[in-house]
Amino acid sequence: MVAAPALGQGQQRGDASMRAEYQFIRTGSFLSKNETFDYWTTDTQAALLSGDYAINDRWTVFAALPYVTKRFNSEVPWGGDPHNPNDPYWVDFVPPDKRFWDDGDYHSALQDFSIGVSYSVAKGPWTLHPYISYGVPASDYPFFAKAAIGLNLWTVPVGTSFSFVPYFSDWHFDGNVAYVFSEKPLGANVDYWLVHLSAGYWFKANLSVNAFLSLKYVRDGISLLSPDFINDDAAFPPVYPDDYDTREWWQHDRLIGNRNLNFGLGIDYFFSPEWKMSGSAYQSIWTEESNEVDFAFTLGVTRFFGSD
Repeated sequence: MVAAPALGQGQQRGDASMRAEYQFIRTGSFLSKNETFDYWTTDTQAALLSGDYAINDRWTVFAALPYVTKRFNSEVPWGGDPHNPNDPYWVDFVPPDKRFWDDGDYHSALQDFSIGVSYSVAKGPWTLHPYISYGVPASDYPFFAKAAIGLNLWTVPVGTSFSFVPYFSDWHFDGNVAYVFSEKPLGANVDYWLVHLSAGYWFKANLSVNAFLSLKYVRDGISLLSPDFINDDAAFPPVYPDDYDTREWWQHDRLIGNRNLNFGLGIDYFFSPEWKMSGSAYQSIWTEESNEVDFAFTLGVTRFFGSD
């Protein structure tokens, strides 16, 4: 989860907001090249606290911290291939972290803390917020697990949030485009693009409905089926899991080219100028080297604080 600045048509020194959000995500099949692995699912629940504060009419600081709980669900009688760091096939490489999270139970931890700064640029119907932020794991959670809550890597997103509200219109268009510089596991470049685009309509002065697309695209990650994970002396075709006794396989979730495009619908309702309730639901429409999102939804409440 990457923090980004909130959008607005204007700001004054001392303006601030706090947001509390609940997220649920059910993932299904893993798609890699021409293969589909469909014998497990995962359930993720997250509580996200975020906020921002306007230093002046241009500069804003923002931050976010999620608490995530996740579980692995086998869909087949033979167990669905859990990632177990205690399995005996580790011989040439011995995993340094023996925590086993794919036992079917929920496992929880603080994920990644993000903090950043943005600069507001407004011209006519446009508002732009160029920003930079820094994300760092807030706890030492394991990453070798289908139930892992994250990759346990630092990130530096550099991007722009923007909004466009046409004159004399009830339509509004919002977006966020960021290039995320990532820590390089085993020296591999796993930087990625994040894009979020939405189009919304104000049915009432306090009620907006929107449709959105969100994209994550790792530029250079490798395929799950790549021979880069396999022992040099492995038989052909390799036998899983014995021939994957490597440090690369231990970190394969960090190294693969995770790419997915999601489509969703959202709603914003203002109870008052100070309080907003939000909700959204989405699922994957394209996936590569990643698990499909079968279904996900978010519920959030935002409290706005004025400078007056």
